[in-house]
Amino acid sequence: MRFLRQHPRHQPFLLNLWFNACHAEDGDRRPGIGHYPWPQGVASLFGDTDMPPPRLSDPTIFESLPDFLKTTINRERYFWRWNTPYKYQENRRAYYRMVAGIDRAMKRILEELARLGLSENTIIVYSADNGYYLGNRGLAGKWSHYEESLHVPLIIVDPRVPKECQGQVTDAIALNLDLPATFLHWAGIDIPQSYQGHSLAPIVDGQVPRDWRTDSFHEHFAVRERIPAFEGVRTAHYKYVRYFDHGNYEFLHDLREDPDELRNLVADPRYREVLESLRERTDAYVAQYGGPLQPLETPFRSSTVPHPEAAALVGAKPDADGWVSLHDGRTLRGWVGDKRYWRVEDGAIVGRSDGSLESNTFLTWTFNTVQNFEFSVEVQISPEGNSGIQYRSHPRPDIHLHAVSGYQCDIVPNRSDYNGMIYEEGGRGMIVPAGKAMHIDASGNADQLHVLAQSAPANTTWTEYRIVAKANRLQHFVDGTLVAELIDDDPRHRRSEGVLAFQLHRGQPMEVRFRKPRLRHFPDSLPPDTPSPD
Repeated sequence: MRFLRQHPRHQPFLLNLWFNACHAEDGDRRPGIGHYPWPQGVASLFGDTDMPPPRLSDPTIFESLPDFLKTTINRERYFWRWNTPYKYQENRRAYYRMVAGIDRAMKRILEELARLGLSENTIIVYSADNGYYLGNRGLAGKWSHYEESLHVPLIIVDPRVPKECQGQVTDAIALNLDLPATFLHWAGIDIPQSYQGHSLAPIVDGQVPRDWRTDSFHEHFAVRERIPAFEGVRTAHYKYVRYFDHGNYEFLHDLREDPDELRNLVADPRYREVLESLRERTDAYVAQYGGPLQPLETPFRSSTVPHPEAAALVGAKPDADGWVSLHDGRTLRGWVGDKRYWRVEDGAIVGRSDGSLESNTFLTWTFNTVQNFEFSVEVQISPEGNSGIQYRSHPRPDIHLHAVSGYQCDIVPNRSDYNGMIYEEGGRGMIVPAGKAMHIDASGNADQLHVLAQSAPANTTWTEYRIVAKANRLQHFVDGTLVAELIDDDPRHRRSEGVLAFQLHRGQPMEVRFRKPRLRHFPDSLPPDTPSPD
């Protein structure tokens, strides 16, 4: 905006405006605000809008893929973003909020151009990165040959174009390497012979040149040891591609008869001539652009199994007993929270408040959500302190950036009836006092099943808190003693998935320390339990 206002009106300009959105924050996999953080100005959009499922979500579509596509990063990131209804809905809404954030920024630019009297003499070219799968075909990310990944949006607005040519949609094949040639054309500068691209200006003016390209060459070979490399040709009618590190595995798609590319026609004798022609065309492009790549030096490494028992284990490094350590003992890497209150000291995560906190604040684990699991951590807390361990919880940016709501194992050392109880932050409140086993039925009614022990009297030494969550049964242990248990059959309120977090309670000054947090995942699909009263 400052550039537009300060630039001399009588001089031409070229302004590049780049957005990191709508890329995901790969290191922060909290659904919604963590993985696809949106600007505050669009926070109210989409609300609880029910997002439709991916159009190509039939499991048979994924199962038809070759093994090397079913185990790649595209599948790994699917388990970060789309594999459960909760993650899918939260991340899809968040993704669209990010898009809306770009729209708002572009609106400001357009309004400023109009205010400065430049809108009738400024050409706008809007493009983006390759498309995301958004769960289609059971995949995430991009990097492969299907249309939803291969395509790049391109919108060009030239106010000088005649009215009858404005708003046109063209099937002419455009490539991102056409943009430099187009910019030089508009500037009246000769296009160097070395440029591979061609000016799009004639197409914008409504006239596709008679010698315009009828096919395009595509390839991807970055990170070949983890992302299957391919090369191939796309025409208006067909697409051919070969994954040359994987036995030259080939695809041939008829884009007119099968625009969703659900059928591979390589083995169909009716398409033999088309296949041979596109193979030769690909060979010619490869030769033109430097020849075949050298063979892969290191073996290809799968990123995931196609159907992991626990999605949170994808990319994790459990020990021999299945435990995953959640803290490196030195930094807050893998955790996010308000750094005014959270730090690392003497190998422990420390939450410290001077009494000025007006609302509870949380430090959240960012690696993945949790479903069925066992979690253990050692805690040391001020005698009058109040803290907790959140699990299957949901980020609540509507409250504040570091708020969550969901199940909580309370840490209240001076109250044996509270210490280790099952609480629901931002929801039903106290569900199960320490020393009780309860059942909540489908109508939300709570019944006591039996009496349990309570935690030992408060002390200033380290205390182990352990949580076991399996389907609808939740158990809290303090120093090995089961102190609270719940079978939650309330479909309106129970949660089967969410984030893991530590709480720092508002109110009086306090300090809480967490050390040796570790997590063991059970299969995501476990049968519900039934109450067995004494």
